[in-house]
Parts: sequence; C-alpha cells; structure tokens
Amino acid sequence: MTLWYLDHHFWRAECVRLSCFMTGLPLEDKRVGYDELYGSGMLTFGTFPALEVNGRSIAQTHAMAAFVGKLNGHYPSDPWLAAKVDEIFAGLTDATDLITGTMSIRNPQQKIQTRQQMCQKDGRLTMLLSGVENILAQNGSNGFTAGNSLTIADLALWRAVNWMSCGTLDGIPTDYISHCFPSLWKLHCQVEAMPTVQDWKQRNPHHYRRR
Repeated sequence: MTLWYLDHHFWRAECVRLSCFMTGLPLEDKRVGYDELYGSGMLTFGTFPALEVNGRSIAQTHAMAAFVGKLNGHYPSDPWLAAKVDEIFAGLTDATDLITGTMSIRNPQQKIQTRQQMCQKDGRLTMLLSGVENILAQNGSNGFTAGNSLTIADLALWRAVNWMSCGTLDGIPTDYISHCFPSLWKLHCQVEAMPTVQDWKQRNPHHYRRR
C-alpha cells in the first residue's frame, strides 16, 4: 500500500499513517508535491489523500480508514460498533468541511466572526461536535469511540482535536473543545498519552514540535 499526500499531518492522512505505524502494517508514506499528486493517477475525485493498493486507488478518507482498519484490527468487527466508527468519520468530515469553508473568506475579521459564531452554543460547529460528544457518551465516555479498544476513528479524532485546538484557526478558542466537549477531550488526551503515539511524534518532529 502507498499513501499519497502532501508532507502534512492533517487528520485525513495522519489517521491512516499512524494506524499502520502502530500495528506494523506495511505502508509506503509518499509525501510529494502537487504536481506528483495530480500525476499519480490515484486521485479518483481530484482530491487527496489517496491510498494506492496494488496499483488501484481508494480516494476517500473514510474508505481508506475502514480498509486499513479492517486489515490491522483498528476497525470493529461488530456491526453496531463499526457503525459508530462510521458515524464519527461522517461527523468529523462535516465539521472539517465547515471549518475549511471559512478559509475562502478574504476579510480576516469576517473570517474570525464567522468561526466565532460557529462555536456559539447554537452554532453549527458546536452542533456537529455535540454529535461526536454524544456518541462518545453512548460508549461510556471511556476514551474510545466504539467499545473498549482503540479504533482508527480515535486516531482521526485525536489529530482533528489538535488541529482545532492549537491556535492556528483564528476565531476558534484553543480551549473550545476542552471546555465544551469533555468526552472528546478525554479521548484526545488518552490517545496522546499512548507510547506509540509519542514515538510517532518523535519520529516526525517537524510536525510535532514540543511547546
């Protein structure tokens, strides 16, 4: 398998990379520029990342994650728990699309105001993340998405929470998730503390610098 993406640690690619790293599943991590990405023949929808498997492409994040998770045990065999993982990926994708949609707003103040509104109690981002919080609560708020063991959805949430909380998204408070979504924050901290996650971060210091 080969993962095609930029040299970036966005959750869409990072959950697949990290899942393979944690389980020893062989993966060629191909970090390339735009020209090579678009010339790869793997971008079925014209978007990335994409996962190449024996010369064929899987080109949607959820599908890539499910495929890898089924190979290495990071995707539940129980149909109900698998549906919970699927729900997380769908909800996280909606939340991500909502945030990235603001990046086209050219007026900086308008961009900040739009994001601030999304984070209000009745805001769209709060509604979407409340859905994630509810799924985690259904699972007992035990630091996992589905059942009592790590899934690839947990890795996606870990990285997405960091993205939304690191201060690079002007208008989204760094304590927004930790203050409003305790179960989601607990999951993030639990994954963050895993030795293999810390090992991964140490191997990629240009993305995970110590503060």
